[in-house]
Amino acid sequence: MHRPIKPAGTKAFIAVVAAILVAACLSSTGWADSQKSFFRSDLVFPPKGFGRPHGASLIEIKDGNLLVSWFSSEIETGDDAQIFGSYWEKATGKWEKPFTIVPSDYSKSLGNTALFRDDDQIIWLFFAAVQVGGWSGSMVDYIQSNDDGKSWNQGKRLVGWLGNLPRNMPIKTGDHQLLVPLFIDFWYEVGLTGSYTASIKYDHGKIIEKHYASLQDKDAIQPTVVKLPNGSILLLARDKSGRFIRRAYSHDNGKSWVDESITTLPNPDSAIAAIYVEELKAVLLVYNHSLNKRNPLSMALSFDNGKTFERIDDLEYEKENPDATFSYPVLLRTKDGLIHAVWSHSNRDTLKHVYFNVEWLQQKLKEAKSK
Repeated sequence: MHRPIKPAGTKAFIAVVAAILVAACLSSTGWADSQKSFFRSDLVFPPKGFGRPHGASLIEIKDGNLLVSWFSSEIETGDDAQIFGSYWEKATGKWEKPFTIVPSDYSKSLGNTALFRDDDQIIWLFFAAVQVGGWSGSMVDYIQSNDDGKSWNQGKRLVGWLGNLPRNMPIKTGDHQLLVPLFIDFWYEVGLTGSYTASIKYDHGKIIEKHYASLQDKDAIQPTVVKLPNGSILLLARDKSGRFIRRAYSHDNGKSWVDESITTLPNPDSAIAAIYVEELKAVLLVYNHSLNKRNPLSMALSFDNGKTFERIDDLEYEKENPDATFSYPVLLRTKDGLIHAVWSHSNRDTLKHVYFNVEWLQQKLKEAKSK
């Protein structure tokens, strides 16, 4: 690229003007001022004819943009199910046109997705691959991408037993190590269910060691895992019996789970998601604060590593329409410090995406304490 030659005396002036323009642009979005509360939202629309998006996951790609994945089908475990993806451009705050990641002819049907970027910058996409029947016939497969999701390799099998699915995103537990939260849904109606994790060591996309660890609590499904500052891992799970969110801890990096118990937060047999927010020294949880409805979709914070939680606000609530559903949230903290959440929105008509800074979260906490 050829650049025009500029007089030497204009360089400093141009640099100052450019800095002012950049600062003004960032301030208008609320990102530059770390003291300013910031919250934005938008929608991810599925391709025409492929509605009811569900089981989403989210990851930051190399350029600071986002990649979201989800599955869509007319009915769950239908043979028309596909896994889609879409890119969100940070500069514009807009989602690009969705594209197919896993086509409907991959297996009998497809389900929940879970994204992870490893230490070699390879993206892993774990998903439910139904072999026969419904979710009881699902196994856990994965594909990988070396180019931020533009292309993917052939599917590989992580779990070859029927009735197994992913839900929430894996976490990094060490150098070239990840922990994948998984669950069993072999025969939901009679309780052949439960939560477990797969601890994986890998090298350039190849699994070199794998270890499973299960919970005893069969009503705990669809776990979300959070690495705590003390080195332990917190596991929170959906309650199949529709009572209260389940909890467990690992003190050996996911090799075993202990201290299984029940929290005081209600759960209407619906998915949850959690991350750790360093600035607040707190676990942030997104869940449905109800015993029988997936409305509202709420936030809670724990300042004691998951032992107790304080509900601080609702991300979504339609009081006039109690049968509306806002479900299956996913949480992601990006390098710029923003917190992103995506969920199945308005009875699965679309996906909703919100993003906010820690100052907004602190504001909501302050407002909750003043009530």
